[in-house]
Amino acid sequence: MRKAVPAIIFFLLMFVSLASAGTGELRLENDRFVIRYTAGDDGLAAKLVRDSLQIRERVIADIGVDFTKKTEIRLSPTIEAFREAQPGGTWIPLWAVGVAYPEQNVIVLLSPRAIKGSRINVIDVFAHEFSHIALGRALAGVVVPAWLNEGLAMYEAREWTFSRISVLTRASLMDRLIPLPILTLSFPAEEEPAELAYAESFMFISFLINKVGREAFHRLIRDYTRYGDLAGALRRGTGMNLADLEERWLVYLKLRVSWIPIITSVSTLWFIAALIFVYGYTRKKRQANRRLKEMETEEESEKWHSNT
Repeated sequence: MRKAVPAIIFFLLMFVSLASAGTGELRLENDRFVIRYTAGDDGLAAKLVRDSLQIRERVIADIGVDFTKKTEIRLSPTIEAFREAQPGGTWIPLWAVGVAYPEQNVIVLLSPRAIKGSRINVIDVFAHEFSHIALGRALAGVVVPAWLNEGLAMYEAREWTFSRISVLTRASLMDRLIPLPILTLSFPAEEEPAELAYAESFMFISFLINKVGREAFHRLIRDYTRYGDLAGALRRGTGMNLADLEERWLVYLKLRVSWIPIITSVSTLWFIAALIFVYGYTRKKRQANRRLKEMETEEESEKWHSNT
């Protein structure tokens, strides 16, 4: 649960028009972020300015490296404005709803009102993109491994769905997982293996932070930043090389997903349905017997009163 910002603090936040008032652009600001938006997204901008600090604190705590400069968030009301807001006119794919630029310390987000019937959760998209910002600035000057960059972003945005569990479970049971070294430079272009790459990366980051330990993860980040040697950073940070980490992760992974086929099999579902039916039938039978006894008691009572 996110804590609400006290009203007195909220009203102290800057809420001013920019110099280019003709564009209708507005601004909200807190200690760490500057949010630029247009009229119509006032509520969303206010939510961002409230929740962004808590999300930032969580991401920085996981990475272990902070930075001082404020991050700029550009909240775009239309798809056209979203494309124009990209620094340097950078090309972006049609499906993108958020883009991060660590060097410029800029996040560009698409407002849900840009697409009719949209279910975009801007706060989750922000958490994903800010993790790219924080990690990119922590690892400035070195190549960020794809599994680390995307896995951490998904981890921070809590992007774990049943479909991804299914993809990972199927690949694990069929021994078709993508080796982690392959996911260091890039992800597959095809949709199905790309989805598996994202799922694997999420689970590997979860394993590093929660099982190997957050302090070890911090050492890995700091060491890699300092020396630019990923293999050495993994070894010095965690005490294991990537192959050993992957072996331990596979054990962890199989323990996490091995129960899924059991609870989702047809026979299991029928068994659960049968238990529910038996429970429902027994409950109704018990209620009927209790009601029958109540009626018998009432009838005896009426007879007694009539006789007296």
